[in-house]
Amino acid sequence: MTSSRSAAARPRSRGLPIVGLMLASLLGAPAQAHESPVTLQLKWRHQFQFAGYYMAEHLGFYRERGIEVRFREAGPETDVVAAVVSGEAEFGVAASELLLAAQYAPVVALAPIFQHSPYVLLTLDGTADLATLAGEPVMLDRGAAEIRALLLKIGVPAEALTIRGYQDGVAALLAGEVAAIAAYSTTEPYWLRRAGAAPRMFSARDHGIDLYGDMLFTRKALLRDHPDLVRDFVAASLAGWKAALRDPEQAIALILADYNTQGLDAAFYRFEAAETRRLIQPEVIEVGHVNPGRWRHIAEVYAGLGMLPETVSLDGFVYDPGPIDIAPRVVLALIAALLIAALLGLLSWRVHSLNQRLRREIVQRESDHRRLAESEALHRLLTENSGDVIWMLDIDRWRFDYVSPSVQRLRGFSPEEVMSVPIDASLTTESAARLRQQLLEGAMRVAAGDHEGLFALTEIEQPCKGGGSVQTEVVTSLLIDGSGRPSKVLGITRDITVRKALEAKLRIRAAAIEAAADAIIITDVEGYLLYANPAFTRQTGYRLEPGRRLHSRVLKSGRHDSHFYAEMWQTILAGRVWRGELVNRRRDGEFYEEEMTISPVANERGEIERFIAIKRDISVQRAMERALRTANQRLRENLDEISELQQELAEQAVRDPLTGLYNRRHLDDALARELARMRREASTLVVLMADIDHFKRINDGWGHPVGDGVLRSLAATLRDHFREFDLICRYGGEEFLVVLPGTDLEQGLARAESVRRYFAAQRIALGEQREQITISIGLAVFPLHATDQMALIAQADAALYRAKHAGRDRVMVADPEVEPEGLVG
Repeated sequence: MTSSRSAAARPRSRGLPIVGLMLASLLGAPAQAHESPVTLQLKWRHQFQFAGYYMAEHLGFYRERGIEVRFREAGPETDVVAAVVSGEAEFGVAASELLLAAQYAPVVALAPIFQHSPYVLLTLDGTADLATLAGEPVMLDRGAAEIRALLLKIGVPAEALTIRGYQDGVAALLAGEVAAIAAYSTTEPYWLRRAGAAPRMFSARDHGIDLYGDMLFTRKALLRDHPDLVRDFVAASLAGWKAALRDPEQAIALILADYNTQGLDAAFYRFEAAETRRLIQPEVIEVGHVNPGRWRHIAEVYAGLGMLPETVSLDGFVYDPGPIDIAPRVVLALIAALLIAALLGLLSWRVHSLNQRLRREIVQRESDHRRLAESEALHRLLTENSGDVIWMLDIDRWRFDYVSPSVQRLRGFSPEEVMSVPIDASLTTESAARLRQQLLEGAMRVAAGDHEGLFALTEIEQPCKGGGSVQTEVVTSLLIDGSGRPSKVLGITRDITVRKALEAKLRIRAAAIEAAADAIIITDVEGYLLYANPAFTRQTGYRLEPGRRLHSRVLKSGRHDSHFYAEMWQTILAGRVWRGELVNRRRDGEFYEEEMTISPVANERGEIERFIAIKRDISVQRAMERALRTANQRLRENLDEISELQQELAEQAVRDPLTGLYNRRHLDDALARELARMRREASTLVVLMADIDHFKRINDGWGHPVGDGVLRSLAATLRDHFREFDLICRYGGEEFLVVLPGTDLEQGLARAESVRRYFAAQRIALGEQREQITISIGLAVFPLHATDQMALIAQADAALYRAKHAGRDRVMVADPEVEPEGLVG
């Protein structure tokens, strides 16, 4: 039997190596080289942010697929999308803003490397609320759309900020030139801490705005013409990223040796590597995994900012590798595998059966492992992204074994910082003692057979890194070891700051309602009182008594018809607030006037369950108002009479009683104001001084009543020939002065000549006959002839004087070189 087994084994030992060599030769055939080198356009200078691509090149992943790659750095002005679309590069690295570019550029998102965006808003320690940034200078770059979305969501729109372009943000923040900067969580926090500052990070992800970070993309034409190249490049790049995350120290050494164009040290790259890993999350999500739902969320964020329309199609934007083409070398390998299967088929039935059973066991085990890994990944995803803090405490060491990342949002400490100290350091002294006592009592109850002691709920206060504390609710579960004793505590901590604040507000409001001067009642939908504050009893005389129902209709006075109450009930049953005044009746029968507001209260299904009414007794107020209205009416009548008298007096004070024109007193004030306005507006102003020729002869020959008629005729002519805003006044005797704001010399001269000719053409009644009467006019211009009021009038008067001496019935312009000789008589 021994020799038989050996004989059966010998051919197998010779044949399998031969087939193995055939398979190895087939599988080892080199990949088909792609036509030409490809360029990867980075979005910034060389650093760990692109470590996966360096590792893919260094470890030969690109070469294995026949791809020669060149890396191209970016600067502040580099447009990565334009570089790829124009053909300067075949592939590029962009962020979620690629979706915006896709609206005008033919680009395809291939694989998101960073599952979460590194963009944060950095302030120095002490900024507790982003709302305080309103009006402050903030440094944002053009790629910080999600930061703008974050500010908009918390009620700080971009218009409320003083936004500065991005330039050396770390230095500007340290110098106090800006209150906040948009930054990468993988970079700027390192330099701020190195400078001794304590930065505070505000992430859009904490407010439900979760965008992708760095992602690989290409242009649609390249995907259409060379789908194999795109598929191979993506596969090699993802393999490189997995290698970089698996061995970050090797990646850092590679960057320092070949790509350290910025002259940075290993400490920085280690910080960047750790933060990059948090954003990629390789333990939870496959590197490069894309979720269409995330893209829809990103589109909604941009639409909310007005950067995209409400509906955006993602067709053709998200890369779909489609079915995998089988390369010729793989086909040959499959043929070789079939040959091997044929040879193995010659083995004995017993070996075949054993192999079949073993294969089934392996498949089952792999399936179990896969389900276990998927379950573990799912639970890790839920734990890592939960808003609550999930933790595990070792009772013997009184230290945390695990704390979820959300502790940093809650308290400012990283999970590592929390796990490095005893639990007492994570709580206030009082809270730590209360938690210890609670866990001890729970353990004693479990030991006594009461399994309800496994679970507990308590409220504790926890200190925060930036100072202050946070109120939390903690749910704990004792975990029992094999010996039956509690060894671990599984806990969930929830921030209840908002809830505690609401509870405090409710207590304050309840006290305010009890102490309110207005009556406040709560009724059911039928109108029966469920609550009434003390003011209701004082106002109406009614009180709620145990076991006795009280309906609001007991207050009816009979002063309102059924239509009034029907309209009230129709309003509140429709879910609207009713406000109005009505007359009610107290328990003792006294009528009183009331101002009432009724507000419906609906449940979560929108069904009205309660009504809240606020009732104010306004009887005294309305009586006083009626008395006041009567007194006010009498007062208004008296005031109207006084106002009319004052108006008449005011007019008399500034008007010439004979002509109705303004008098000299009004002129002095008005001309001063106009001159000041002309100086402010750098404009000109004309003053005309007009005088009736031979007026003394008219007075002496025909008498003063006739002379007064001539003066009124000239006043009417002046009113008809000048604008509403021109100033016309009787300056004295037969002299009239006209002020023309905003008028130059040429315009003023034309106006003066028009008036002079018109008046001379009239025939003025002198007794029973009509005669021609003429006027002379002197003209002066501000600031051409004078710059102050008195000098300007003197220049106009001097020009009038010269017109008189030149023969009258003419217009003369002022000449500053001629000394004014005084007023004309």
